[in-house]
Amino acid sequence: MEQQNLINGCIAVEEAAASLYRTFMDLFPGEKSFWQELHSDELEHAAMLSNSAYTEAIDLLPSQDMLPSVEQIERALDFTGKRNEFIKANPVTFEEALKTAHRLEESMVEIFANELLANLLAKDYESLSRKLFQAEKIHIDKIEGMMLKMGFLQLS
Repeated sequence: MEQQNLINGCIAVEEAAASLYRTFMDLFPGEKSFWQELHSDELEHAAMLSNSAYTEAIDLLPSQDMLPSVEQIERALDFTGKRNEFIKANPVTFEEALKTAHRLEESMVEIFANELLANLLAKDYESLSRKLFQAEKIHIDKIEGMMLKMGFLQLS
C-alpha cells in the first residue's frame, strides 16, 4: 500500500472512531458532552492528517518503519466497524461503551496516527506535537476517569 493510501487508512480510522463516538452521544444523552468532545477531537485528527502539508512531509520521515502496516489499519477499521454495527443493532451498557472507547484509543493505529503527526511536526512545531500526544493521553485518561466515576474500573 503506498504512503498516501496508508494515510487515508489512518484518516478512515479517525473518522470511524468519530462515528462510534457520535453513536454513543445518541445512546447516552446524559453524557453527551463527554462523547461530543471525543468525537470532535477525532474529526480534528482526521482533518490534520488530511492536510496536504502533512502528507507531503511523509517523504521527510527518517524511516518508513514509522508508517503503520496495512494489517494494523484493517484491524482497527474492522474492530470499529463491527462494534458500530453491533451497537446500532443491540443495546449496550455505558460500561461497554467506555470499554470499547478505551480499547479503540489504545489501539496501535490510533496511537500511530498521533505518532505520525508528531513526527511530521517535530522539526518545526515541537510544542504542537507535544500537545497532540497530550491530547491523546487525555482521551485515555478521560475514558478511564469516567470508568472510575461509574465504578467500572478500580485502581489496584
